[in-house]
Amino acid sequence: MQTKHFTALSVAGLLMLGAGMVHADREAMRSQGRGHFEFALIGDTPYIASNAPGTAYPQFDHLVEAINRDHQVKWVLHAGDIKNGSTACSDELFLDRLARLNRIHKPLVYTPGDNEWTDCHRINNGQYQPLERLARLRQIFFPVPGMTLGTIPMLVESQGKLSGYEEFPENVRWTHNQVVFATLHIVGSNNAQAPFEAGSIAVRTAADDAEVARRNAANLTWLNATFDQAERDGAPGILIMVQANPGLEFEQSVADRNGFEAFLTALENRTANYGKPVVLAHGDSHFFRVDKPRLMNRPFLRNLTRVETFGAGNVHWIRVSVDPRSEQVFSFEQQIVNGNP
Repeated sequence: MQTKHFTALSVAGLLMLGAGMVHADREAMRSQGRGHFEFALIGDTPYIASNAPGTAYPQFDHLVEAINRDHQVKWVLHAGDIKNGSTACSDELFLDRLARLNRIHKPLVYTPGDNEWTDCHRINNGQYQPLERLARLRQIFFPVPGMTLGTIPMLVESQGKLSGYEEFPENVRWTHNQVVFATLHIVGSNNAQAPFEAGSIAVRTAADDAEVARRNAANLTWLNATFDQAERDGAPGILIMVQANPGLEFEQSVADRNGFEAFLTALENRTANYGKPVVLAHGDSHFFRVDKPRLMNRPFLRNLTRVETFGAGNVHWIRVSVDPRSEQVFSFEQQIVNGNP
């Protein structure tokens, strides 16, 4: 899928016409070039201590300004958590974060984090039912499946446009210069399987467990389809973005990987068979790193690299350089924002 960009005015028109008017043939939108390009990776931001929408947060403003000034950045990937874990999950906060993210003058691809919905049962989050918040999050941030955020959005493939998967507009995929990119909705708190906070009026029900099962199945389908496309097209590399930090599970025993086992097994097997560079990008634990993680059965996969975003109080970004003609395809450079801690 080629990266087609749109102005804010055209996006407004598309929203008025509805999702059914956004048509993008995958083959027609696929870029066939092999040149070098760059994009930005961020996550776990903006983390603002105040519950009040509109609160000044100059650190995030500095981050946005730095990315907007960089003309080499083609798009921005946001690995989830647009609020911290102890602030209210209100509509007002969602709209505040949408406005802040849309100040980025690039296409912005966002995957939801646990702070936005899974953990909203917490007392200090407002004691919401997480599934209600997830539905609202999708309404606000994914109103047109296949259209990214940002002042100048782009069209991407959305799983939500496929029959039987309409529930998942947040899972997207696109191709640029033959390199394949995809997001999977995999969140922290054991991938939404953690118990609800004691004392909250929100109660975990069978519906919450059913959501996990549906989402996991959709994620595995999207993951396998992404590798299938890359193999079919001879793609030189793949980047997959999730929110959760399975890195904590990578470095523990198999028994401690609760919530991520099926994903990790599939990722390991498909990466090994693919044989070309694969990047797993995520946020969640606010620790910038690039490493070679241990997976389910293999202590080392030479073609898999994990990159974790900055986050929380470290409001910086990662420049990802992509050269489809190089052996490694992907390289990473930390970008420390002036004026931020």
